[in-house]
Amino acid sequence: MDSIERAIRDALAKGDARDKSFRERVYRSVLAALERANAANPDLPPEAIEQRRAALKTHITTIEREFVAPAPAPASTAPAVEPPARPANDPAPQPTPQVEAAVRDEPAETDYAAGDDGFGVAADDRLSPEHDRPRRRRPIAMMFIAAILLAAIAIGGWWAVQVGLLSNSEPADPAASPETESESFTPEPESGAVASGPRDWVTIFDMSDTSGVVAPAGATIEAVEDEDGTYLAIRSGAQGEAILFNVAEALLRELAGNIVVFDIEARSEEGRETQISISCNFGELGDCGRKRYLVGYERSDYLFDVEMPAGAPGADGAIAIVSDVENEGKALHIFEIRAGRR
Repeated sequence: MDSIERAIRDALAKGDARDKSFRERVYRSVLAALERANAANPDLPPEAIEQRRAALKTHITTIEREFVAPAPAPASTAPAVEPPARPANDPAPQPTPQVEAAVRDEPAETDYAAGDDGFGVAADDRLSPEHDRPRRRRPIAMMFIAAILLAAIAIGGWWAVQVGLLSNSEPADPAASPETESESFTPEPESGAVASGPRDWVTIFDMSDTSGVVAPAGATIEAVEDEDGTYLAIRSGAQGEAILFNVAEALLRELAGNIVVFDIEARSEEGRETQISISCNFGELGDCGRKRYLVGYERSDYLFDVEMPAGAPGADGAIAIVSDVENEGKALHIFEIRAGRR
């Protein structure tokens, strides 16, 4: 299954996927994040942007068709049957009282409009403006869909950035100062969220134990608690120093030889959207390249995949996070970091 599709399905799995309004919120978040990531990468050619939009809409179409009920088969009409001819010498039949045949209400056939609802999914009669039966019209639903499409182009953030739509990977030492790079799409880097979901999540970091977090000179970390819970506020130094989160050698040994999904649950400071950079060092098992995300204030999951070779890591590893690649002093709130085999 394609990683983009897995990412969308994972988002749907977090709520009631049978609820059309919930699915629409997920779709518009994905589309919004794609547009936002495109805007954050001015060097991206228009052809690549259109390809990414088309690919995302294709996946949304595929998923949405599973929730749209097929039109009922039209009722068949029985052919007219001529009565047999009466012989000439046969007496005329006696008149019989006329009995009016019972009229059976045929179920109204669902009218599916040709075209799509903005996500590339065939619209049903409830959404079709061409449907001419008053009892089937749904003008409110049409306005709702139109509002979603407008919001999808205007709102930023969240699912497609984390669903990886635009992140380029390149090897990097977590301790080194990261450089700003263009993203390559891998929904949570190819990595995106996983639809079927990884199994056996293992916690790398949460607020119950912050001893494995290292802030080099110039960077700061602070435990904070508010109405959203407890989190670690990290802030990179003026030279882009990364905060390091330790990954135990025993855990790396357990994950070796698998495709591993890493999940970083985070958000930015309120009113201060930030671009973050993530890199890794897993000892003899290699690294995760460098990932970059645009993070807003909404608490979200930022995921990426790493195909780890079999073998022994030889030492503990680390995940390095730069809270603000533009070096403007913006903080990042980290709630949890975990990993799981796909």
